[in-house]
Amino acid sequence: MKKYLLLIIALVSFSIASAQQIQNKPLTDKKKSDDFGLFVPPKKPLINFDKIGKFFKYSTFYGVGQISQPITPSERFYYVTQDNEVVDVTPERKSNYSYGLGIRKVARFDYERKPGVFYDGTEQQQSFYTTVGAVSGWEYKFEYTWNRQFGNEFTNQDFYLRYLGKHFIVKGQMVKDGFVDLEYNSLDLRYRLPVGKKLNFSLGVIGRSHRPYGYEPIRDYLETPFVDEFGQERLRQWWELAYEYGFQDNAYSIDLDFDGEQDLIDYYWTAPNGQRVADTDADFRANRFGPMVVGPYNREQLALIEDQGTLSAVVGVDFYHYEKNNWLHFSASVLPYHQQLFGDEDFGYALWHGDGTLDYSWLDYSASLATGWKITKNLGVYIESNYTKFWDRKVYSAKAGLNFQFR
Repeated sequence: MKKYLLLIIALVSFSIASAQQIQNKPLTDKKKSDDFGLFVPPKKPLINFDKIGKFFKYSTFYGVGQISQPITPSERFYYVTQDNEVVDVTPERKSNYSYGLGIRKVARFDYERKPGVFYDGTEQQQSFYTTVGAVSGWEYKFEYTWNRQFGNEFTNQDFYLRYLGKHFIVKGQMVKDGFVDLEYNSLDLRYRLPVGKKLNFSLGVIGRSHRPYGYEPIRDYLETPFVDEFGQERLRQWWELAYEYGFQDNAYSIDLDFDGEQDLIDYYWTAPNGQRVADTDADFRANRFGPMVVGPYNREQLALIEDQGTLSAVVGVDFYHYEKNNWLHFSASVLPYHQQLFGDEDFGYALWHGDGTLDYSWLDYSASLATGWKITKNLGVYIESNYTKFWDRKVYSAKAGLNFQFR
C-alpha cells in the first residue's frame, strides 16, 4: 500500500507541476525542417531539470546529530530477596540521542520566525498541523531520525508533501512516530472553499494504510475460550503464556507464625537461562510479566496481521487573523465516518473500539491553535497547542508563556 500511495502522490504532484509550467510560446522564425522541408518539432528532454530545480528551489537539506545527559537519580534503590541478599536495582540511565537526515521546504506564517541559523530537525511549524499553508504551491518535509529517550530506542520518519491550490488541497504523508507508537501512510484529497481572506473550509476524503489499532492480542489470549488437550473448554491462565516463553515457577512454603507448620505457598520465578528474576507471584506479575512476556507476545502477534486500509470522510476549517500586535490561527480536521478498504475486519478498529460490534463511526480528529497578544510594548502573552487523535493513539503538545521586556 505504501508503494501505491507514493505512486499516486507522485503522479498527482508532477501532473500539477506540469500544468503550472505550460506556456503558449510563439514559434521563432528559425524552424527546424527535415530533408523534405517539413517542420520537425523540437524533441522534449527526457528529464526536465528546470521543473525539478523549481520544485527544490528554496529547500534546505540537513543532517543532524545530538546527544544529551540522561536523568540522574537522586538516590539509590535496593531490593532485598527472601535470602536477605541486598541487590542494587537503581536503573542505569543511558544518554539521550537523536541523529538523522532531512530535506524541507515549508513556508512560515507571519507570526513565526526561523528558530535558528541552522535546522536541527526539532522544528515544529504550524504548517505541519494546518490544512491551509502559508503559501500556495508545494511544501514538503522528508525526515528520518534514530532516537533514544528515557532509555527507549526508536525511529521516527516524517514524509510530508502538500500542494495548496486555489480550490483544492492534496497532501500525502508517511508517519512513523516511535515515541507514541503511531505509524500510518495517508493520501488526503480535499475541495477548498475560501471565505474572504481569513477563513477556509475544506471537504474531502483521506485514505490511510496502517497497522491494526485497538486490537490487543493479550486480551484475546486471556478472554477467548479454547478446548484444551483434555477436551475441556476453558480460558487460558496468565502463567501459561509465561511457560510458553520459557519462564518457570517454583513453589515454596512459608511458616508465618513459626509454629512448625507451613502457612503459605508462593512461587519464585526463573528466566529461560535459569536466572532467578522474581521471588513471588506478585513480584513477577508486577515487574517482569509485562515487559518480558506480554510486550513480546503483543508485538509478535501484531506482526503476523496484515495492514489495514481505511477510507475516511474529512471536514476541515482554518481561520487565520494576523496583525502586528495580535494574531489568532486555528485549524481543525474531523474524520467522522470510515470504511475499511482492505485487511481483516476481525482485527480492524471498527470492531475493537466499542462494544465488539462493527462500528465505522468513530471520531478521529486533529486541531491546532496559535495565538499571541502584545498587550503593551513591553508585555506579551502567547499560546500554542496541537492535538491529534487517530484510532486509539493520541499525540499532543502545548505551551503558553508570558514575556516582559525591560526597556
